[in-house]
Amino acid sequence: MRATPSVVLARALAALALLVVVGCAPEAGPTFGPASPGPTIAPTPTLAPAPSPSFAPTGSAAVLEGVFAFDAESILGYYETLGYSCGPAQPSTQAVGHMVRACTLIDADGRQRLVSIVTDPAGDVADALTSIEGTAAEPILDPVVALEPFAAFLGAALGESQGESLLPWLASHLGDEFATTTLGDLTIATYTQSPQDHSTLYLEIANRAFLESPTPSGP
Repeated sequence: MRATPSVVLARALAALALLVVVGCAPEAGPTFGPASPGPTIAPTPTLAPAPSPSFAPTGSAAVLEGVFAFDAESILGYYETLGYSCGPAQPSTQAVGHMVRACTLIDADGRQRLVSIVTDPAGDVADALTSIEGTAAEPILDPVVALEPFAAFLGAALGESQGESLLPWLASHLGDEFATTTLGDLTIATYTQSPQDHSTLYLEIANRAFLESPTPSGP
């Protein structure tokens, strides 16, 4: 039987703790990589904020490598159990025929967290985004703040095995202006709000079809 997102989260956090102990976590303070893009794997976030998760994964027991492990409702439903407030589905501004739902939460430290899931015309997850925005006193958000929730997001979207396989990459690049890696059909990116603005950190996972989809034309 396939693990639910909550079980995957617990395992991912355990793996993350081990990763930090062996010294793979990034240093405090962002490191700056190549010139950046943003959401949709390109800079200024393009996904609308909103909803959260509940967990009842669907699909086959075996998770194929390089694909999303859970359906949109399972991912968002899980985040709702963590206190996120989710909005209704809206047409994506990035890909024709796609819909986006976003969930937000103000955490105990006053930072705004976002989880956004885009589904394709068939209702399958095509893009998953999470971000953390620092408080007014944090013009540069320490990557260490985002490491644990971002690691958990990898597990919630990709499942235990795939999520854990990306932890070393995440720990090495979180805080970069823009960095990407690939896993099968998926592109994973972490980036800042802009090259000049490091108050918000992002992690995004998108499949090839989403990235190649045409952008909706204006009215």
